[in-house]
Amino acid sequence: MQHKSFDKAGITIAILCALHCLMLPVVLPTMALMGLSFFGMLWVELVVLAISFTVGGIAVVLGMRHHSSFAPLVALIAAGVLFFFKHEMSAPWEQLAIIVGALLLITAHTLNLYLCRKHNKVPCEQVEEESVAVEAHETTEAVVS
Repeated sequence: MQHKSFDKAGITIAILCALHCLMLPVVLPTMALMGLSFFGMLWVELVVLAISFTVGGIAVVLGMRHHSSFAPLVALIAAGVLFFFKHEMSAPWEQLAIIVGALLLITAHTLNLYLCRKHNKVPCEQVEEESVAVEAHETTEAVVS
């Protein structure tokens, strides 16, 4: 499975998550009039965060197979800590934690992509295609023997 698609999805989810958290206080009264007030509930936030960190974890672990760097994992964990403790902060600090956390998530994914490309000197998809081709060739040889 290619981590590039997970990284792109993770970046998109991080941006949507940050927009949700920052815009919710402004648009929640309007959403309540449209019957969409559930977007302001804690469980929606927790589901979005769970999806975001699951996608991020998969992408980073798959990327680490190529570049062996822990930097994207550290950024991902730092973002998780910020998001986990953001409710303990006062309003302006909570908003700052949201922005920094989203930036850390985006940094984790872009760093993961950059390190993979730098280490392999080719796109990760090409490396994965070559490894699949080698495995298929080895399997074919084993069956023939």
